[in-house]
Amino acid sequence: MPKLIKNGEIIDNAFIWQQDPEQKITSNSIVAAQKWLSEKDTISHVAGIWLEAGDGIEFLKDVDLSQFDVIGVNFPAFTDGRGFSYARLLRERLNYQGEIRALGHFIPDQLGYLLRVGFNSFQFNEEVDLEKALALHKPFSIAYQGDVSDPRPIFLRR
Repeated sequence: MPKLIKNGEIIDNAFIWQQDPEQKITSNSIVAAQKWLSEKDTISHVAGIWLEAGDGIEFLKDVDLSQFDVIGVNFPAFTDGRGFSYARLLRERLNYQGEIRALGHFIPDQLGYLLRVGFNSFQFNEEVDLEKALALHKPFSIAYQGDVSDPRPIFLRR
């Protein structure tokens, strides 16, 4: 079974990121958000949806996000920063409390920053060594700026 990093641990990946639109959808599927939106009346329960770069989050404002165990955000390239904004907006504007999973082409060096904007699980490409990536999970013991978990700057946390 494939593995991922979630909440600072390497665990088995129970969900299937469905990138092939012809693949059979199951209750363990993470389906493309646009596919789910257009077919939600015919699609049975899914574990979650995933956002493609360029999707935005506006179309989710009237959706009950608590029905999803996970919302994935695909990074088409590690240089594409839109996923950082999507996670923060999911947490702060849409108040999503569930798992936000980074998918695709991001790199272990970005983990600390991904955590700060609201991601809590990371499904790397197969070539990434998860043990080495886990060492970068919390690269800083303290941050001067606030983040989604505590928006106060350091001088207000004393």
